[in-house]
Amino acid sequence: MESEEDAARAELTGLQERLIALEERLTALSITRRTLTELLPAPPVDETSSAEEPPGSERGRPSTEQPSYPNRAQQTTSRKAQGGLKGPEDQKIVTLIASADRPLRAREVTIALGQEPSRSQVEVIRRACLKLARAGRLRVLSTGELTGPEGAA
Repeated sequence: MESEEDAARAELTGLQERLIALEERLTALSITRRTLTELLPAPPVDETSSAEEPPGSERGRPSTEQPSYPNRAQQTTSRKAQGGLKGPEDQKIVTLIASADRPLRAREVTIALGQEPSRSQVEVIRRACLKLARAGRLRVLSTGELTGPEGAA
């Protein structure tokens, strides 16, 4: 009986040590994720917008052609082509969740993005994640946790 107790205590000690090591690893990964999220590049800026003259214009003379602006339907189509992403914050959320080694809760995403995990801020992130899930960029599990899209590694 004593040998079984000793074996159980030894196993418990080993599990406690493993738990401590895993918690330290989780903390390190959280810090790494936060750092990477901060370092994600902003979306590219159209460099030709003001640096060049419009095509067909002579130097110093304005072009007689009207500039073409995309209509709302074209803007919606291009957003759909991007998977519903509207800005760098959406891209950070998708990258963060897709690169996680386990499903994340909205509160964890909020913290990893470096934001205050207040109830209202967590709800803002949760709504953004649900929007991204509807666009097919994320999946919401039955537990409410978030993960990358189907088939993402």
